[in-house]
Amino acid sequence: MFKILLYTFKALNCLAPVYPSDLLKLYQPNRSLRSEQKSLLTKPITRTKLYGNRRFDYASAALWNDLPTDIKNATSVTQFKKYLKTYLFRAAFH
Repeated sequence: MFKILLYTFKALNCLAPVYPSDLLKLYQPNRSLRSEQKSLLTKPITRTKLYGNRRFDYASAALWNDLPTDIKNATSVTQFKKYLKTYLFRAAFH
């Protein structure tokens, strides 16, 4: 989870190669909604549950959308790692 989310953060902030960035699509609703300020990713449609949910674009969107907004809005990779580790450890041990 940590590696997928870290790579997603880098891809969204242009710190990773172009090909993973092309897989990630920001959520763009057809009309004005409150959810458009939450920096969500769209989950692609998959045909199989077993392998489709393991794809990078699906797994990264699912994990990214579950993160709190303050972690998504981190300004640097170091800050994102710090917030993410704290979040994951609290989730694992509570």
